[in-house]
Amino acid sequence: MFEEGKNYKLSIIRQESTGMGIAKFNKFPVFIENALPGEIVEVNITKLKKSYAVGKVVKYITKSKDRIDIPCSYYETCGGCDLMHQTYASSLDFKRKNLIELIYKFAKVNSNLIKINNIVKSNKNYYYRNKVTFHVKDNKIGFYKEKTNEIVEIDECIIINPIFNVALKIINKHLENNKGIRKIIMKYGEYTKELMIILDTTKEIDENLIKELTTKIKGLRSLYKFYRNKYKLLYGEEYIQEKLLDKTFKISPKSFFQVNTKQAEEMFKLVKKYITNNDTNILDLYCGIGVISIIINDKNKKILGVDIVKEAINDANINKEINNCSNISFVASNVKNVLPVIKKANKTLDVIIVDPPRSGIDKDSIKVIAELLPKKIIYVSCNPTTLCRDLNVLKEKYDIKEITPFDLFPLTHHVECVCVLNRR
Repeated sequence: MFEEGKNYKLSIIRQESTGMGIAKFNKFPVFIENALPGEIVEVNITKLKKSYAVGKVVKYITKSKDRIDIPCSYYETCGGCDLMHQTYASSLDFKRKNLIELIYKFAKVNSNLIKINNIVKSNKNYYYRNKVTFHVKDNKIGFYKEKTNEIVEIDECIIINPIFNVALKIINKHLENNKGIRKIIMKYGEYTKELMIILDTTKEIDENLIKELTTKIKGLRSLYKFYRNKYKLLYGEEYIQEKLLDKTFKISPKSFFQVNTKQAEEMFKLVKKYITNNDTNILDLYCGIGVISIIINDKNKKILGVDIVKEAINDANINKEINNCSNISFVASNVKNVLPVIKKANKTLDVIIVDPPRSGIDKDSIKVIAELLPKKIIYVSCNPTTLCRDLNVLKEKYDIKEITPFDLFPLTHHVECVCVLNRR
C-alpha cells in the first residue's frame, strides 16, 4: 500500500464533487488536486488516512485533452478557484454530472425520471464577481489559502471586477499607515457602475487613503469603516444601486446580492417564467433584499417575503417603494417561526419560493412547507448537496418537475440550481 511522502504512478478515473481528481489502487482512493480524468500522473502522497489518501502531482505523464494553461499565478496556492486548469466546456460537463450523482445519492431519485436541463453558461468567465472580500494580515492583502488562515498575497484577481483590483492597489500603497485594517469588502453595480468599499479596521483610517480612493476611483459611491459590528459612513451615500431585469435595488453594507449579475438575471427570468397568472398568493422565504418578490410581482399577486436579517428586510422595504410594489409585504423573522403561524391561519398558498443559505432548509421548516401543500415550490439553491437532501423530503408529496443548473461561479466547482416541484 501507499507510504506518506513517497511517489507513485497513478491513473485518474474521475473527479470528485470539488473537482479533485480521483485515482484508485486496489480500490483505495487517492484524491489529487489539479488532475483530470484520463491523465496518468506521478503523485507524491501528502496525507495518508485509513480509508483514503491525498496526493500532489509531481509530474504529468499523460495529459488530458481538456487540460489548458492556467492564466492565474496564484492558482496553486489560493484555493479560490478549482477548475481553472480545464476547458470551460469540460467544467460544465463535470458540474452537470456531479449534480446527477448528488440527485441519486441524496435525493434518492433516478435522475432519468427528472428533467435535468443543460447548465446555463456564463456570458463571461473572468472578471465577473461583483463582490470580493480581501483579508489583511502581517501587512499583506490577499485571500486565505484553502483550509488555512494563511494569507496568499495578491496583486490582481482575474475573476473579480477590474475596479476592485484598482482599489486594491491604492489600499496596498497605504497599508503601512493603516495597520488596523483586517478585511476589505467591496461591492459593485455592474449596470450602475457604483462601488462600495468597507474597511474592517480597529483604528482610524488615514486621511491620505480616503483622499486617494475618493479622487482616483470615479465610481466610488460609498466608503465605510466597520468596527465592533457598526458601520460608519466615511464618504458618499449609504447605499449603492444595481439593476436586475429593469428593477432597481439599493444595496447596503449588510445586503446579500448574487455575485454574478448577468447570470442572476438569467436565473430570475426562469423563476419568473414558472409563475403563472393563476399564482396569486406567494410566499418568498429567505427573501433577502426582496429581489425575487419584486421581479415576479404584478398587480394581481399578493406576496409575503420573510428573512431573518433585519437590515435585509429594511432594504427590501426600500426596494419595494422604489419599484412601486405596494402588494408585497416583508417580515423580519426566522422562517421556522413564521411558517407555523401561516399554517395555523389556514392560508391557501399557490407558490412557495425558497432561496436558503448553503445549509438548506432546516428540518422544522421543510416539514411545515410540505404540510402547507402549495401547488408549486420553486427552490433556488447555491448548494446541490443540501438541495438534494431537501428534495428527498419534499418528493413524498411533490413531483420534481425539472432542475436547471446555472454557472454563476465559473472556474470554481460551485453551481446554482433552480428546481420546480408540483404538488402531486
